[in-house]
Amino acid sequence: MKRAIAMSDNCIDVYYKLDRYYLTGNSIDFAFNYKDLGGNVTEMTILGNDVFAKALEERLKEREIPFRILKRIERPTGMATMDLVDGDKKHLHFEGNAMEEIEIAPEDLEFIKNFDIVYAERWTKINRYIKNLKQPGQIWVYDFSKRLEQDSNDTIIPYLDYAFFSYDKDDEYIRDFMKKTKEKGAKVVIAMLGEAGSLAYDGCKWYKQEAEKVPVVNTVGAGDSFIAAFTYGVSLGEDIPKCMLRGKTRATEIIQQFNPYK
Repeated sequence: MKRAIAMSDNCIDVYYKLDRYYLTGNSIDFAFNYKDLGGNVTEMTILGNDVFAKALEERLKEREIPFRILKRIERPTGMATMDLVDGDKKHLHFEGNAMEEIEIAPEDLEFIKNFDIVYAERWTKINRYIKNLKQPGQIWVYDFSKRLEQDSNDTIIPYLDYAFFSYDKDDEYIRDFMKKTKEKGAKVVIAMLGEAGSLAYDGCKWYKQEAEKVPVVNTVGAGDSFIAAFTYGVSLGEDIPKCMLRGKTRATEIIQQFNPYK
């Protein structure tokens, strides 16, 4: 089985109106979903100095996910104040983020080289390392989320096997953007389109996966769970359509519940 590493963000989402919260972050949601699907994944992140950091350690142990701590920071875990409007997530406020101090030491960079699949997102700040870090045959998966046009993207894209973006429809803009991203070096470009499903492009062919109409409880985790399931399919050697179907199936399950993972 291919070994994956997920890095690096973690935070908590708090719904004051509902008196509920959960541990989250793109890499956490990815790791929890990937493990639940049957994958071999290690989480790598930094920890703050509060009870939520301790809770995250316990959750990872409970799920038998190996955990590499980059360092412990004397700052609180990042907290997002959230609301729900007809099942759609609304970020109201964000504060106290230990992730702002992330640094990846030389020994941690060497550790990353041992994995078959690497998942990363913006808090990892991997643009500083990826050129010299990526190993031959290593599969890199990156979640750009809605940050489609940032200049820093261009330093990462040439080294990616799977570049994921979030958008809201299948239109001329996103298809042109995906073509340009492919030309910059990404092997496969995937756009997660919410109710419009998902779209992938490998330079030769377009692949479209329609979304399933289901009652939506919370959209948080839809993208992360899609990427986790898609990547799990990659680890099994499946083709793009099968990976997209895996992503759709998992995301459809997740949006019908409150938490972003099972």
